[in-house]
Amino acid sequence: MSNNIPEVKASEGVKLRFTVPQDGEWLKNALSDPGIKDYFPLSSEYEIDDATRRMISFARVSASLTAEYDKKPIGIAVLYYQFYKRLAHQSEFGIVVDKEFRSQGVGSFLLSSLMKLAKFKFHMEHLHLQVYEGNPAFFLYKKFGFTEFGRHKQWLKDKDRYIGRIFMEKPL
Repeated sequence: MSNNIPEVKASEGVKLRFTVPQDGEWLKNALSDPGIKDYFPLSSEYEIDDATRRMISFARVSASLTAEYDKKPIGIAVLYYQFYKRLAHQSEFGIVVDKEFRSQGVGSFLLSSLMKLAKFKFHMEHLHLQVYEGNPAFFLYKKFGFTEFGRHKQWLKDKDRYIGRIFMEKPL
């Protein structure tokens, strides 16, 4: 594909569509899973509900994509779209993939599609993200050309240990 956005095909049977509010139930369950929750700063049901509500809210402007298999959500990618004109050229984003579908190309398919959505629908010039140290998604972002621009070493405190976060960016 042109414009430095990789062309990625999903696993057979995986379809992509815009997120709808009803996908919030899947997202809440996904964010509650310890394997996913380890990479989000959520520690209570209230926080999971809040994160779900915020992420699903971008569906109203078609800034969120859902990957589905057998008509069931298996992943969501969200542009945290900026409504302020002077910020609309860029966006942070988030991706959640069901644990049963990781390492099968779903994350790559969602990220590739989200980058195209950002560039061609919203005319964004830049994407950025934050990822926990130790999160395997770091390598996905590197594969897509995201570069590190900073670290916050004591970002999250979990009991008596700190977990850092890595800031990454990519021009579109």
